[in-house]
Amino acid sequence: MSKCFSGVLCAVCPGTQNKLSTLSDLEQQYRTLKKVYENCEVVMGNLEITSIDRNRNLSFLKSIREVTGYVLVALNQFDYLPLENLRIIRGTKLYEGRYSLAIFLNYRRDGYYGLRQLGLRNLTGETYQRMMPPAKVGMLTDIPDRT
Repeated sequence: MSKCFSGVLCAVCPGTQNKLSTLSDLEQQYRTLKKVYENCEVVMGNLEITSIDRNRNLSFLKSIREVTGYVLVALNQFDYLPLENLRIIRGTKLYEGRYSLAIFLNYRRDGYYGLRQLGLRNLTGETYQRMMPPAKVGMLTDIPDRT
C-alpha cells in the first residue's frame, strides 16, 4: 500500500514495457495480466493490455484509477474494456514517444469479435493539456458491424 489521492492509502502495482510483445502462451499472458493488476489502483508505469481472447473476464481492471505512464490496448478480441474507474493517465512515458492512450487492432480479421465499447467513463482530458509536449490520443479502429 502507498499513499495517493490526497493521502488516502491505495494499492500500487508495477507497469510493463513490453509494447506489442507477448508471451507465447496466451493463457499465461492472461494469467500474468490478472495477477499483476487484480486489486491494483495505481499503475506505476505503463498499462499494456495485449493479445487477450474474447472470452476472458477482465473485471479485475475496474479497480485501476491512475496510470503514470501510457495505456496500450492492442491485438485483443474482447468486446468491452472495463477501465471504468480510470481517471488519470499521466503520460510520464508515451507509447512510441507520442501517445498516452493507444488503442488499435482490437478485432479478429473476420470482424465477428473485437472491441466495441470503451469503459473509460471517468477519464478526463485535463492531464493531456498540461503535459509538455502535449500527448496525443490514438484512434480506435472501426470494427465492421456483423450483427
